[in-house]
Amino acid sequence: MKVISIVKKDLKTILSDKKAMAIIIVMPLILILILSSALKGTIMGIGAGDMTRIDIAVVRQYDKHRDLKIFSEVLSNGFIARGMGKDLGEDLRASGDDVDPEEIFFTDFLGSKEVSKIIGYRIEEEDKALELLGSGEISAVVLLPDEFIYDMKINLLTPFRNNADIKVLTHPDRTISGQVVKSVMEAYSDAMSSIIIGKNVLIETAMAHDLGGYGFKGMKDAMEGISSAMENIKIDIGDVIVEGRKSIGSFDYYSVAMMTMFILFAASHGGRMLLEEKENITYQRMIIAGTPKLCILAGKFFTVFLIALLQMSIMITFSHFILKVRWGNTSAIIFISLSAAFAVAGIGCALAAATYRSGNYKMADFFETAVLQTMALLGGSFFPTEVLPSMLQKLSFLSINGVALKAYLKIMKGYGTADVISNIVLLSVVGVFFILLSLLILWKDGGMRDAQYNKIETVKA
Repeated sequence: MKVISIVKKDLKTILSDKKAMAIIIVMPLILILILSSALKGTIMGIGAGDMTRIDIAVVRQYDKHRDLKIFSEVLSNGFIARGMGKDLGEDLRASGDDVDPEEIFFTDFLGSKEVSKIIGYRIEEEDKALELLGSGEISAVVLLPDEFIYDMKINLLTPFRNNADIKVLTHPDRTISGQVVKSVMEAYSDAMSSIIIGKNVLIETAMAHDLGGYGFKGMKDAMEGISSAMENIKIDIGDVIVEGRKSIGSFDYYSVAMMTMFILFAASHGGRMLLEEKENITYQRMIIAGTPKLCILAGKFFTVFLIALLQMSIMITFSHFILKVRWGNTSAIIFISLSAAFAVAGIGCALAAATYRSGNYKMADFFETAVLQTMALLGGSFFPTEVLPSMLQKLSFLSINGVALKAYLKIMKGYGTADVISNIVLLSVVGVFFILLSLLILWKDGGMRDAQYNKIETVKA
């Protein structure tokens, strides 16, 4: 009951403070409207990692020299065995020297103006590529299969057709960018299929008119247009849709970004409570009245916890009904909100303890002006972390609001509670850590006992 009384008193104090309410409730709503409208073009279609050019790794599983040797042997033996003549084999071998599947894929396709605007690639060994994918440094790995050169030479220069299946491995947290990479690879496959079909039509026409090997002799000229065909590929990623996932718009993003940022202000307000009560003699009165020290700290914790929940409830409701933001799975949103409020309340307790022990408000002020702003930047509250320098992106895990923001965005994109359980656990662990830290700060060197003794001396005087 004493904890409830403390919470009621603290809530009444904060809710009656017009300045505090303007900062923690009104300001984020205004910023959501301003930033969402001003940066609409930047956020549209954002996924995790989809803000800038998509980075991928290409793995060459084939041995180029071995593939060329096999192809040469096929021309020397296979075609002669079919009675097509030695000269034909030599003509095709000469044409084959001018048709390089590697150059077509890397230079003419990935290096083309259209594709290079979307994808930046690096060539890596398979183990290294998978390591980069797992760490999130790249969005996808493209595997060029064994005998890729040989199969493509057969497809482009002979009347036969071999399967050359290119595989794309994507990062589970970068669904949209992964789908874009798959779409780009499909565009390559479609273009090559069109070229191969055109080549087969040429051969069939030559054979239909009894031209025999003369149809093959013109293969070199027919293949000279491949580079132009690759450069003219048009890729439209504007309508890329991932099944079961939705893209994030500017109102969606900044509704979450501002909410996760401004709940930190609840912690900063909570950080001033103990020292304010000490200065107003309220804290000493509670001690003399027999209120346990743990109850006082618990009161501050639940006050910050409820204020954070109030903030989130108002902003979620406002964005849902006014801005038409679709938050996704309700139960997942509730779990994330409770864990985020728990983490913020823990920070508020630790900040209150540190401010009390220091005897001034510098700790709370420093948190509000420096720590909070840094966490907001690293966590993506101002801009998506993808537009930050890579070094700062790696520090985003230090931001509590960033952890909550990523969890909310996942749910908004269609993921389930199981997909954000790690974020929920991390926020809960942060809350527990700061609660224990607040107890350590106040109990160290008899911190909370000092206030009781000071009050007794004041009463006697």
